[in-house]
Amino acid sequence: MDRVVVRIDPLALMTTPEPVPPALSPEAAARFAEFARACKGAARAVALYPGSHPAIGASLGRLAQATTRLNDSGPFRLQVRAGALLLDGAAPPRPDPALAELAEVLHRHLIGALTVNVGADAVSWRTLLLLLARTPEEVRADGGIARLWTTAGGPSLEIIEIDYAEVLREKQGLAATIDQILAAALAGPQLDLDDAAADALLQLIGDSAKLEELMAELEARVAGQGPDLKTAAFLNLLRGLAEHLARAGPDKLDAMFRQMGHAAGRLTAEDMVALLATRDRPEAMAGAINVVGATTERMTDASVAQFVAGSVIAEGGATDRLAQAFQALVPERDRQRQLLALAEAEVSASEVGDDPELWGRVEGMLTSYSDDSFVSSEYGRELASARNRAVMVESTSDDPPERVASWLATVGDAALRGLDHQLLVDLLLIETDPLRWRDIAQTIAGHADDLVRVGYFDLAWQLAEAVIDQGASDPERQPHARAALERFGRGSMMKHVAAHLRTAQDEGYERFKRICHAMGTAAVAPLAEVLSSEQDARSRRRLREILLGFGASGREAVQQLMSAPNWEVRRTAAYLLREFGGTEGLKELVPLLTDAEPLVRREAVQGLALNGSDDASALLLAALTTKAGTAQQTLASDLMGIRDKRAVPFFSFLLRRMDPGSLPHLYAAAIEAIAALGPGAGVEAVAGLEAALKHGQWWAPGRTRRRRATIAAALRKIGSAEAIEALRTAARTGPRGVRVAARSQLAGL
Repeated sequence: MDRVVVRIDPLALMTTPEPVPPALSPEAAARFAEFARACKGAARAVALYPGSHPAIGASLGRLAQATTRLNDSGPFRLQVRAGALLLDGAAPPRPDPALAELAEVLHRHLIGALTVNVGADAVSWRTLLLLLARTPEEVRADGGIARLWTTAGGPSLEIIEIDYAEVLREKQGLAATIDQILAAALAGPQLDLDDAAADALLQLIGDSAKLEELMAELEARVAGQGPDLKTAAFLNLLRGLAEHLARAGPDKLDAMFRQMGHAAGRLTAEDMVALLATRDRPEAMAGAINVVGATTERMTDASVAQFVAGSVIAEGGATDRLAQAFQALVPERDRQRQLLALAEAEVSASEVGDDPELWGRVEGMLTSYSDDSFVSSEYGRELASARNRAVMVESTSDDPPERVASWLATVGDAALRGLDHQLLVDLLLIETDPLRWRDIAQTIAGHADDLVRVGYFDLAWQLAEAVIDQGASDPERQPHARAALERFGRGSMMKHVAAHLRTAQDEGYERFKRICHAMGTAAVAPLAEVLSSEQDARSRRRLREILLGFGASGREAVQQLMSAPNWEVRRTAAYLLREFGGTEGLKELVPLLTDAEPLVRREAVQGLALNGSDDASALLLAALTTKAGTAQQTLASDLMGIRDKRAVPFFSFLLRRMDPGSLPHLYAAAIEAIAALGPGAGVEAVAGLEAALKHGQWWAPGRTRRRRATIAAALRKIGSAEAIEALRTAARTGPRGVRVAARSQLAGL
C-alpha cells in the first residue's frame, strides 16, 4: 500500500536571541531577593507542616511583608525564564540562588508570568504554594495551574500559563504545519508521520483552538466533495497517530484518542455516519487498534453535545442522519437526555434558537431561560459603572486606613470565593422552575468538581449536600439532582478523595458517604476502582464501609465488575461480594476461581469458602470436581491455605460430600483445619468429622485406617462435649475399624 510521508524541517524551530533585559536598582534587587527567600521558606513550611503549625504562620507573615514592600508603588509582575526571574521586565544585577529556585518552581508549572496585586495576603500565598507543592503532572491533569487558581485563588494574583510546545509550533509556522499534514492526509491512502511531524500534530490537537483551526481547514479543503473524502482524511490522521504512538509512546494513546474524539465533535451528521460505517472495516484498523471505535468511545459529553448542536444549527433542525449517528454514539437513554440538555444551551444561543418550537421538535424540551427578565438594563448599567466608582472611593484619602482595609477585605480572595459559594446555594434555593433548577444544579456540580481539584473538599461537600437537600424537597427536582450528583461523581472527585479520606475527620467522612449514597449505584464502580488502588488502611476501611452500605443494590453493581480488565478491580469486586454476604451473586465468583491473577483467585475462593451456605459450598466443590490437572491442583492449594473459622461449614460440607481418595491432600487439610480450631469448632464441624469417620475404602485398608485415626484424633483435639460423645458413639456402634480408632482416642482421656 502506498504511504505518504510527512516530515517537518527542524530548522524551522530556530529563533533569534531575546534582547538583554535592563538591570534592577540595588534597592529593588535587594527587595526582590528578600521576596524570593521568603517565598522559598514559606513553600517549604506549607509542604511539610499541617495548616495549624506555627511555622506556617510565621513564614507566610514574612512573605506577606516582603510582598508589601514590593507593592509600594502598586502591582508588580514576575516574568519567568528558565532558571531566571525578571521583575517588571528587569533583571537583578547579580544571580541569586533563591530567585533561580523560585523561577524553576514556576517554570515547572508552565507559569510564564505572575502579577501580584495589592492585597495579596498570607491566605492567598498559602493557597498558591499548596498548588505549587503538587507535582506538575498532577496539576496539568487537573486542568493546569491557571485553571486551578481561578477556583482556589482570587484577584490578588494573576497567573499566565504558557504552553511552550505551542510556542515552538508557532515559531515553525502553524499554517505551514497544518498545510503539510492535511495535504498528506488527503493524498492517502495511508499516512506515515516522522517523529517531528507526529509530535507537531500531537501538540496541535492538544490545543482546542488549534484543533478547531485544523478541522476548519480540513472542511474547507473537501468542501463540495462529499463526506467520503473527509472521512478518509480523518481516518488517515487517526491511523498515522496511532501507529506512531504504538511505537513511540503507547501510554499516550488514550489521551490522543480523547483529543481526536473532541475533533470528531466538529463533524457533520453525514461525516459522522460515514465515519461510524467504517468501524467494522479494515481501514479502521491500525495494527491491533480499531481507531474509529477507540475515538468514538472516548468522545466526551461536551463533544457529543457539540456535534448535536452543530448539526441542528447547520440544518435548522434534526435530520435522519443526525438521529442515526446520535443513536450509534449514545445508545443509553439516560445519557441521551443528559447530552441533549447540554446541546440545548448551545442551540438556544445560536440564530436558529429564536424559534420557540425548534427544540420541541428536536428533543421535546423547552429552550434554556435567559436572565434578561431578572436583570434590567438600568441595573446592568449600574453594574458596568461600579468599577469606576470603586476606584474613586479608593483614591479618597479622608477614610482611616482601618476602614479602607475592611472594605478591601470584602473583595479579597477568600471573601469572593465565599460570595460565589453563597450565590450558588441561594440560586438553588430560590429557583422554582424544574428545568432552570436543573441548569443551576449542573453548574454547581461543575463548580464542586473544580473545588475538589484544589483540595477544598468541605466546600464541595456543602454544594453537593445543597443539591441533595433541595432536590429532595420537590419530586420534579429529584431526577435532576441525581443527574447532577452523578456528573459530580464522574469528575475529579474519585481521583482525589482517597487521599482526603486518609486524614479527614469523621464528620467529613460521613458527609462524603451521604453524597455517595445519594448518587446511587453509579458511584459503586468508581468507588471500587479507588479501593482497588488505595494502600492506606484508614482510607480503605472507609471506602469499604461506603460500598457495603449500598446493600443489595450495591451487590448488583459490583457483579458487573467481575469482568473488568484491571485485575485489582476484579479482586476488589470479589472481596466486596464476600463482605456483602448472602447467596446472591455467588455464581459470578465461579469464573474467577481460575483467574490468571493469584490474588483474584484467592479472593474468589475465600468468597465462596467463607460464605457459610450450602449453596456456596456446593459451587466450590463442583468447581473442584470438574476441574482437572493444574487448575484443580491450584484451586486445592488455595483452599488448603485457609485457616478461618468461617470456613468450617465448607470443610464440613467437603468431608460429608467428597470422595476421600479424589483429593487426599485437600481432604486431610480440611480435617486439620477443623481440628486446629479446638473446642471452638462447633457442632457443624463435629458432624462433618463424624460423617467422615464412617467413610471407608475396602480396597485401601491401610489408607482408610490412617485416615480414621486422624479423624478420631481431631475429634479428641476439639474436646467438646459433642466431640467426645461422637467418639463414644463410634466406639459402641461403628464398624470395626471405626471402633478401633475411636477407642484408641477415648483410652487417653
